[in-house]
Amino acid sequence: MIAVDPTSYDFIIVGGGTAGNVVAGRLAENPSVRILIIEAGIGNPKEVPQITTPGRAFELRGSKYDWSYKTTMIKRDDYERVEKPNTRGKTLGGSSCLNYYTWVRGSKETFDDWEAFGGKGWNWESCKEYFDKPVTYHDDDGQFPAYLSKVGRGGPLHIAHAEPVPEMEGFRKALKSAWVSSGQEMTDDIYSGAMHGLAHSMVSIYNGVRSSSWLYLVDKPNITVLSQTHSKHLLMSGTEVTGVVVFGPSGGELTFTATREVIVSSGVFESPKLLMLSGIGPAAELQKHDIPVLVDSPHVGQNLLDHPIMPHVFRLKDGYSLDDHLLRAGPAHDGAVAAYSKNRTGPLASGLLELVGFPRIDSYLETSKEYRAAKTANGGIDPFGPGGQPHFEIDFVPMFCDAFQWHIPTPPTGNYFTVIVDLLRPLSRNGVVSLNSADPLVQPNINLNYFSDDLDLVALREGCRFVDDILMKGEGMRDIIEEDYPWHLPRESDEAMKKAILERSQTGFHPCGSLRLSAHIGEGVVDGELKVHGTESLRVIDASVFPVIPDCRIQNAVYMVAEKGADMIKAAHPDLYV
Repeated sequence: MIAVDPTSYDFIIVGGGTAGNVVAGRLAENPSVRILIIEAGIGNPKEVPQITTPGRAFELRGSKYDWSYKTTMIKRDDYERVEKPNTRGKTLGGSSCLNYYTWVRGSKETFDDWEAFGGKGWNWESCKEYFDKPVTYHDDDGQFPAYLSKVGRGGPLHIAHAEPVPEMEGFRKALKSAWVSSGQEMTDDIYSGAMHGLAHSMVSIYNGVRSSSWLYLVDKPNITVLSQTHSKHLLMSGTEVTGVVVFGPSGGELTFTATREVIVSSGVFESPKLLMLSGIGPAAELQKHDIPVLVDSPHVGQNLLDHPIMPHVFRLKDGYSLDDHLLRAGPAHDGAVAAYSKNRTGPLASGLLELVGFPRIDSYLETSKEYRAAKTANGGIDPFGPGGQPHFEIDFVPMFCDAFQWHIPTPPTGNYFTVIVDLLRPLSRNGVVSLNSADPLVQPNINLNYFSDDLDLVALREGCRFVDDILMKGEGMRDIIEEDYPWHLPRESDEAMKKAILERSQTGFHPCGSLRLSAHIGEGVVDGELKVHGTESLRVIDASVFPVIPDCRIQNAVYMVAEKGADMIKAAHPDLYV
């Protein structure tokens, strides 16, 4: 990294997170191009053991590396809930330094839905190469089908299938047996546009170390990273964006200019905030905070999407979980530390999600009168998976996991198992990011607006019943699973289950959509080339541009958008990129 030179750069990237680093790294492939990254968090994530050590990821929630957003989860007439912290990564690498590793892309039909918003360049076929471009795939022991190597094209990130932890062999065997004995399928390939069954997941971990987007910046001396620096507003000349004003590491105000473009990659909450602070957003919202309206863009901060999840916990028979290895002091924990210190193996080298399920649960949904009515009103098409997509991602974490249920006390003894039921295409699609203040250092107001559509409650209820039938009745698991923790989940009652979901559901940490792709400013914020409608020399490249939420964890999709966006920028500057 070259020293900070507070003059002019070719490109300025506001936000050194998952997407921003990809864009910077690709643009820096021309060594004569000068790039500045503005990053609010630390600049040295590779020196933080909690970030680099996979099994310590759950320690990062609420840490100084977490934005810890205060968030309205649910805002209904009959129920409202506000929580803090909602975790997003505050470090170079952003949430790629705090996420839970799973590398999966989603369904062809879902990405084909993007075309209605972004145009013909935004569909499965057009995006497929960019899903593969970020990574180098490793299968050093040849355990998996050779055709899966297609997921990598020699990119800076290193991924592999989750390394099976020997201590979890009994758990894995029981789970697979229960899944198959319940009539569900196993699969090796969830990377070709269809995701159905229980899969051994790939993860952004290799040789026991997290792989994050800061790797794109390695050996790129033409990139300057200014860390611990907060953006104040974009520098505007009419509707042309010429730079950015920031608060530097010491708190003083600095101004940087770009001769080519400014790219906002500050994430799904901060990117819309920055646009609004700069006078780009809904006129009424800006006027409320005495911000001059430069571009009346009504969809800035609107259309916020996220996956609602229903985590719940079972007790297991002793010897079937990782609680003693990772959560509690004692011989098992000492052994895990020793193994990782010696050769980066053992439970601390694991992302913990070895097996992930992608089921459809049509027969369960059809038991609901509300669902049947909604399906009929939708022309007989399933509203949750209209193209045959899976209804849920089911994550099986072989320990108590407080990152997904922080209101429940961590059990001091015993073996536990966390099940995460993730609704992949929720019908509640009207979350909002707005301003709390015109002060750039004040966090935005966030309302995920889960369950604004009651049918999402029905779907999550039936998803819990589906997976718990497998776990409680399927071969293998039924022999090791014990009671709910800390209290009974009322599976036998429709209304009691709805109440339990309202009280215990959480974010899947997959927010997106707050500056979505669109054909024009009347339906979104950026065009098919990720340029902000009504402005010049300004693009947004991060998860906020997603028009439809992917039907899985969104990490691979964020990298895809960033790789595609970088190529769009290169194409716009042929004098720099041949």
